[in-house]
Order: sequence, then C-alpha cells, then structure tokens
Amino acid sequence: MLRASSISQILLMLLAGASATLSFAPFNWPVFSLISLITAYLLLQRSRSGWRSGWLYGSGFFGAGVSWVYVSIHYHGGMSAPVAALMTALFCVGLGLLFALQFYLYKRIFRHPSPIGFGALWIGFEWLRSWLLTGFPWLYLGYGWIDTPLANLAPLGGIWLVSSAVVVLALLVAFAIQHREPTTIIAALLIFAGINFVPPASTDQSGRSIKLALIQPNISQSLKWQQSHFDSHIRQLGELSLEAPNAQWIIWPETAVPRLINSSFDILSPWINELDRRNQILVSGFPRREWRDDSQRWVYLNSIGTLTGFPSVYDKQRLVPFGEYIPMESWLRGAIEFFDLPMSSFSLPNKPSTPLQIGDTPVAASVCYEIAYPELVRSEVNAGTSLMLTVSNDTWFEGSHGPAQHLQIARMRALENHRWLIRATNNGHTAVIDPLGQIAAQAPNRSTQVLHAEVWPSTESTVYQRLGSFPVLFSWLALFLIALIYSRRQRPLKH
Repeated sequence: MLRASSISQILLMLLAGASATLSFAPFNWPVFSLISLITAYLLLQRSRSGWRSGWLYGSGFFGAGVSWVYVSIHYHGGMSAPVAALMTALFCVGLGLLFALQFYLYKRIFRHPSPIGFGALWIGFEWLRSWLLTGFPWLYLGYGWIDTPLANLAPLGGIWLVSSAVVVLALLVAFAIQHREPTTIIAALLIFAGINFVPPASTDQSGRSIKLALIQPNISQSLKWQQSHFDSHIRQLGELSLEAPNAQWIIWPETAVPRLINSSFDILSPWINELDRRNQILVSGFPRREWRDDSQRWVYLNSIGTLTGFPSVYDKQRLVPFGEYIPMESWLRGAIEFFDLPMSSFSLPNKPSTPLQIGDTPVAASVCYEIAYPELVRSEVNAGTSLMLTVSNDTWFEGSHGPAQHLQIARMRALENHRWLIRATNNGHTAVIDPLGQIAAQAPNRSTQVLHAEVWPSTESTVYQRLGSFPVLFSWLALFLIALIYSRRQRPLKH
C-alpha cells in the first residue's frame, strides 16, 4: 500500500503540473507558471524516481492544459462521453511521457541538485516538442507572460528566451527556498526589474496601409460539412463580404469553402465576379486536390488562396494527427467514427512553400495550428514577406480554453517577428494583432461579424528573425555542460 506521504507526493506533483494551465489564456495568471515550476523542482529533489515524478507532472500539465481535445472527440467525433474522456486521458498521459523522460534524465545525470541542469533540460524539451513526431508546440511557459515586461524579450530570442526568463526566475526562488538563501530572491527581483528596462519595439504606421474586412460567419460545426447547406454557407459569406465596400482585402477563415475549390466555382462565381468588379481581393481557406505524378493519385491539400486578383495559393505544411490525417490509416480508417472526421485525408505539399501573394504584398501564411510553430513561421516571414496571415476554424474546440490559447500563441508570433498579423476564424477570436503582440481589433466570439481593420506592411527585422533559436539553445547547452562538469566533480551524496 502507498504511504500517506507517497500519496501526498503524487497529488502535489499532479497539481503542480495542472496549475501551470492557469498562467495561460483565458486565465492569464502568469505567476502560476512560477509556482508550478518551483513546486516541481523542489518535489523532484525528494523523489527517488524522476520518471514517475515527471510522468505525474506531465500528466497534470497536459491533462489540464490540453483537455480541450475532448470537445472534438466527443462532440464532433461521435464518441460517447466515457470513451472520449478515456481517449483524452490517454493522449495527455502519452504527452506526459516527455516530462517523464526530462525528469528522469535530470535525476540520472546530476548527482546533486542543479537548478542550471534542470533549467537547461526544461528549455531543451520545450524545443524538442516543436519538432518531435511532427511536433506539438503548445503550452510553452513564455506564452503566459505575453502581457508582462518579459514579452519584450521575444523579438530578441523568441518564445524560448521568454520561457528562459521564466525558468531562471522560478529556479532562483526555488534555490532560495531549498537553501534558505533570501539573497537569490533579491537576485530574481533584480533580474525581473532589469527586464523592465528592455526597450519595447515600436510600430511605424506612417507608410502605406491596407484596409481589411475579416468575415466571421459563425457556422455551426455540425452543419459546416453537410453539402446540403453548402449554397447557404457561401451565400452568407458573400453577403457579409458585400457589406465591406471600402475594404481592399476580404478574408474568409479556414475551409470557409467547405468543398473542393476545384468544383466550387459555379456557386462562388457571382460573389467572385462582384468583388472582382470592385477591385477587392478575396482570400479564403479551402480544400483542394492536385494530381501527383510520382504516386499516380489525387491528393487533398488544406490551403489558403486568393479567389480574385492575382492567383496565389499556400498549402498547409503541418497537419494535425487524426484531425487532418490518420497515422496507420489502413488499420484505423473506419475502425471507429472518430477516424472518419471531415478533413481527415489531407496530404502535405511536395514542394517548398512560397509566400502567399495578395495583390502586390507578399504575406507569410499559416493555417490553424501552424501558427504555433515558431521556426516555421519565422522561415515564412524571412521569405521576404511584410505581413502575416493565419486562418483557423477553432469551432472544433468551442466552449473550451483551447481557442484562447491559440490566439495567445498567435500574438507571440506577431511580437517575435514584428509584423502585423491578420487572424480570421469561423466563430471566435478573429483578430488583428499589431507588431507588439497587442490586439488592435477583435470580433466578439460566437457571433456573425464583419471585422473592419487596417494594417501596415513592414520589412523590419528582429534579432530573432535573423538568428532564430540558436543563441538561446546554444547558451543553455553551454550552461548544461558546465553544470554537468561541476556535478561530476562533487562527492556523491550519501544515502
């Protein structure tokens, strides 16, 4: 039987992980990321099993942080509540294995408590999550600090520099508690105060501006893919677009055209012709298909493209497992209803992406959760673009905290790259974000809206744009090696 102390350790580690969720949107209490990290570090020093401690922490961290996957599995995937809850739990516990490995390595490598070693592994694993098994770059600690002075670090080193500041502050406090050294708390306060003096970037609105109309149709997810409603959906989008005669660009959200674009022009033509006559550029998300000579088959792509003006298309480069493609498809397709969701047969493009050309403006485009990939977005911005555009359909997770987290992540991308970011969604968190990561205009959630806004193209370059994550990761690698050498030179702890 587990002793009471063991049970309390288990509960505390789970709660430590879960509490980090309160630092992210929509809660926005960043201090909880400090509390979560401090608690995890102190509990780990008293634990014999880094693997178990990390798995508990990670299960709590993802269990609370990404529990919103339940909404798509249950309400849109057709699973019963108990089975959906089980699948959500398995997903979160599976992600928790990353923390299990992280904490295990810390306990295995360092013979003595090492805040530097712990911090280096933390940032290393945040970076690992951006690409391992296609990546799940969600819930980085720095996101919760987007509305604090720590956000001024983002143009210098990206999200990982902001996360690094959070980790350093937390571990200084943890060290002070562990060793009863109040001077390190003073050091943490001085570092935080010093970051306040990092000058924020400025926005230049003196040049050419572009007037926008972002269409938020608020179409029910249960009706969106029913072809009997296709005509009415397009009519609604078209009529809303005509309400913006002064807009230069009209933006529809992800898969606003819920049918292959190749076979949709008969219904779209009246609206396209009218907007073309007005010299307005219509940009929309849509599924499309193309023939692949190498595989001798048709493939389906999740895309953004211009439907008036100069034709240009961007194809999504990061697909959502089970949502947009099915791993081991020959085994799982048809096994249960969830694996037959609409939009679950997409493929990746087979050629490098190029900027989406909207009129005479090159734009860094991203579809849905692609905006969460810092280095992917950075590479798109560095391809000579002057604005950022992302389209999404967060209706899959309506009523959860997932869409608010998604918007928070998009704000960080705008700040890192110092670009205006246009974000069009189906039913909520449609917004225009300025180069400082602040929301300049936003449509009310769960409502049919035409959001009017203005953006200013810019080709200014940030330090992060030029150097990427390399300086931050290299610095932590150097600190890790120093901490490892120091740990090896100390005498082993007596048990």
